[in-house]
Amino acid sequence: MKQPTATRSLQQGQTLALFAIVITALIGLTGLVIDGSSTFVQRRDQQNAADLAAMAGGYGYLNSTGAEAAARTVATARGFTDGVDGTTVTVSVAGEMGGTTVTVSITKPHRNFFSGIFGMSLWDVGTTAKSLSGPPNEVGGSMPIIFNQAVCSDGVCPADSRSYDEPPSGPQSIPLDTFQFNWTVFCLANGNPCNANTNLVDGLINGSSPTSPTLITLDMIIEPLNAGSHTSLFSDLANFVGQSFTVAIVNDAGQLQGFAMFRLLGSVGGSTKQITGYFETGITRQNLLIGPGSGTPHFYGLYSIRLVN
Repeated sequence: MKQPTATRSLQQGQTLALFAIVITALIGLTGLVIDGSSTFVQRRDQQNAADLAAMAGGYGYLNSTGAEAAARTVATARGFTDGVDGTTVTVSVAGEMGGTTVTVSITKPHRNFFSGIFGMSLWDVGTTAKSLSGPPNEVGGSMPIIFNQAVCSDGVCPADSRSYDEPPSGPQSIPLDTFQFNWTVFCLANGNPCNANTNLVDGLINGSSPTSPTLITLDMIIEPLNAGSHTSLFSDLANFVGQSFTVAIVNDAGQLQGFAMFRLLGSVGGSTKQITGYFETGITRQNLLIGPGSGTPHFYGLYSIRLVN
């Protein structure tokens, strides 16, 4: 039995309406995928520009050539000029985190191809980067070993291989002569909480101790490990024979004077407990970082710059 003409027309109309809805949805989904991918590419380029501009601003500040001008020049070179094509580039310079920060924010509209069908012809893409520059005053990743500054006369450390002993038994735990070393957990002395025990030092050697500061501040009075039998420390350190790492250099009062690269050639924990090796550098404050909460930075003639955001 044939359907009435009116019924067939109604069904065809419903099919056409459903088809239109499906097509619109498909176009919308396609638009979101295409426009979303294009937005991701823009954001990546924009973030790279912000990163480079923030670093350039940091160098501009250190070189006294102008942080803002340097940052804007680099942003423009990367295709993001303030006031062009709806782009906004803001640069701010502030003293914080123990140094000087240069923050660069870039906002630029992304012009959509398909999403405009749904009233989204464009949307803003924003990126931010921050650089930190100033006198470096901290270091991280040092092996828990300290030497006396007397080892490195006038900052020049011996390049020939030597053997170093722990301080003799007694109250003196800071290494005082040119053939002594000691272990440390890099915590503060002089009444502050500090329990320099073998387990904590062992954790630092193996990189598993959560108790030590991640950053060590110059001029910090660090607590050496008291005299005693520390055979396990020598055994674990022996795993690093043939490798180089930074070690702390202190004065007779235990104040941290700097760091030197030390190449380990031997670590023996038997009846004669010694480490053997040579220094690859003199006392240096290079490759240090600026860290938050470290107090007033000390100036040692060097500067550091890095991205912090």
